[in-house]
Amino acid sequence: MDEAIALFVADCSVRLDELESQLLALEREPQGRSALDAVFRAAHTIKGNATVMQHGEVEWFAHVAESVLARLRDGALQADAGLITVLLACCDHLRFLIGLAGMEAEDSPAFADADRARLIGLLVPYLEGEELHALPAPGLAPARAGAACAEECWRLQLRFAPEVLREGMDPVYFLRHLTSLGRIFSLHTCIDDLPEPPVYNPELCYLQFVVLLDTMADKQAIEDVFSFVRDRCDLQLTPPATRVKGYLGRIQALPDDDLHAGEMLMRVGALTPAELDSGLRTQRSESGERKPLGSILVDEGFVPPEVVTAVLQRQDEIKREQVRVSQQLRVSTEQLDGLIASMGVLQRTIEGLCRRDAPVSGGELASLQNEMTKARKCADSLRCSRFGELSRRLHRVVRDTAQELGKHADLRLSGGEILLDRTVVDLLGDALMHLLRNAIDHGLELPDQRQRVGKPAHGTLSVEAREDFGETGDWLVFAVSDDGAGIDCERVRAVAVAQGLLSDTLRPEAHALYPLLFEPGFSTVGTPTHFSGRGVGLDVVRDAVQALGGTLAVSSAPGLGCRFEIRLPAVFPGGRAQLQASAGTQPVV
Repeated sequence: MDEAIALFVADCSVRLDELESQLLALEREPQGRSALDAVFRAAHTIKGNATVMQHGEVEWFAHVAESVLARLRDGALQADAGLITVLLACCDHLRFLIGLAGMEAEDSPAFADADRARLIGLLVPYLEGEELHALPAPGLAPARAGAACAEECWRLQLRFAPEVLREGMDPVYFLRHLTSLGRIFSLHTCIDDLPEPPVYNPELCYLQFVVLLDTMADKQAIEDVFSFVRDRCDLQLTPPATRVKGYLGRIQALPDDDLHAGEMLMRVGALTPAELDSGLRTQRSESGERKPLGSILVDEGFVPPEVVTAVLQRQDEIKREQVRVSQQLRVSTEQLDGLIASMGVLQRTIEGLCRRDAPVSGGELASLQNEMTKARKCADSLRCSRFGELSRRLHRVVRDTAQELGKHADLRLSGGEILLDRTVVDLLGDALMHLLRNAIDHGLELPDQRQRVGKPAHGTLSVEAREDFGETGDWLVFAVSDDGAGIDCERVRAVAVAQGLLSDTLRPEAHALYPLLFEPGFSTVGTPTHFSGRGVGLDVVRDAVQALGGTLAVSSAPGLGCRFEIRLPAVFPGGRAQLQASAGTQPVV
């Protein structure tokens, strides 16, 4: 078997295994975005490899299946059992066609043609009239609207290994495949390494290419075009200035996690795993004192120097914060309670001395009392922590939840300077984390859905803390808000009717439906997931807030988002003992 065909068959077999397993995962969890993205990517890679190998049957059939998957990804279709069954059958047919390629068969047998025609007939209803007779024309793939200059394009520097032609891989096919991601703004062929005729070998590739690509795709998607030949070429991807600016902003928004530079660069999308692996190999191969990884990544053209500088600065900021936290005094609450009690006894003793004849002057006594008051306040403050110390936990839960659900979310915090009792912080932190998970799962739309209605792909979550001192009392206010779809009141009403919480004849206003969200066992999710649908949710948050003597309110606007507001008394009414008891009996999940 030809070496290139063998590689093609082996790579497609791996992709088909992934495609099949992810289709099964998608059937178990139809809203699983990670499985859906993996399915689409596997099909797209199979089609791309077939394009490179000029295998028309695999390329065309994979394109039809990919078109259906694109509509599924965009939300136009639902991953029901019928569609999954058809897609699994398509997976089997692709496996058969690729097996024929491995046997170097020129034509597929008649029964395979009939099977393909049957499968196309099953796929057609999911395409709603999309033409099937041709692949997308080069240059018509999505590009950024209005791009008109080189500075707005990705720059690709590409050198293939000389042996790629002998292995049956033509660089032109890979360059043509780039048009599936966007528009080639310019393509320059470098012939500096082309030898004179006596040395020239027509079976070797001497060319280098510089491509300016106008595309909305990210770095990983561009690199994936060359996945089939990634170890047989040198590829440098230079992002446009707008992308670099986005990387710098996301670096500053990274939570205070202790990450290596490579991990931070991958998290913001400035570095791919293959580039990181290459940089680490270079670092390991050096003798003597090793060069910093960031310098290697810059030297190899993987990351712009300003992005590496921003990562190093962010690492320094994180380290300084960690040092600051480590230097803070950490003592047990039992010790602090003892200190506070001792201060109280001493203060009462001094007050007693003041009422007796004693050789202590009034000025000295007043000074002593003042110092003792300061000491008591200091001891009290040791029990407190700033609201901003929850930042790490809240950023982490937003990141992990959004990543799990295939969504993008940015978190904004305010009021970090407000002081709270540590026990309040524990209860409040758990409640806020649950509200944030709830906002991402139920509130924020998927990135493509947000863009279709004119919103940015990244949703915004806000946690605001403020003090409200007024005629109605002294309160601490904590609000969790999002810019998602808002509460589906019709869905809430339908679930309430089904659970017997509301009469079918009643159609209350939206604000009257909101309290139902806090009923035990109430959930608008039909199929339970890792994050929702089990009926354990806002009722637990409500109970935790009530244990702190506070209230919980909700407001929402269709298409604009939702806001949950927690109001707690500035001084907990039940005292510290009751607060600690509440903390031990009110777990928030």
